[in-house]
Amino acid sequence: MQLNKRTPCVGICSTTYGDLVCRGCKRFAHEIVDWNRYDDLQKTAILRRLGELTSSIVNRYVVIVDASRLRTMLETHGLRYHKYQPPECWVYDLFRQTGGRFARLSDLGLVKLPEAESLTNGDLWERIQSELLAISEAHYERYFRQPLEFD
Repeated sequence: MQLNKRTPCVGICSTTYGDLVCRGCKRFAHEIVDWNRYDDLQKTAILRRLGELTSSIVNRYVVIVDASRLRTMLETHGLRYHKYQPPECWVYDLFRQTGGRFARLSDLGLVKLPEAESLTNGDLWERIQSELLAISEAHYERYFRQPLEFD
């Protein structure tokens, strides 16, 4: 993965309100605070985790049949996307910025999987978003939460 020095921040930080996992970028609070102190290896590890989690969820609902068409549509419409991440992350970026408010996935080089066919694009976005937050929170709980000490 090519490292982009820019932060994965999307400008919707909920850690300032006490969340341990940001509802915007899905990084952990300590990763947001320490981002500028991290070296390239640490940043790459975080970006890889976010990319893998996002890809795994998007792949349960959508197939990318033409990544170049997706990239072209994102750029044509002036939508921000993380070029250094896999195309599944571009799908996430598309939904995040539009809330699923677009006409046809096929115009974007995408096709819904049969399991998602009955969902509106807006419902699909809500499902992807909530699942990514839940899995990010579970990851935090498993690997970073300090257990309570009992006497």
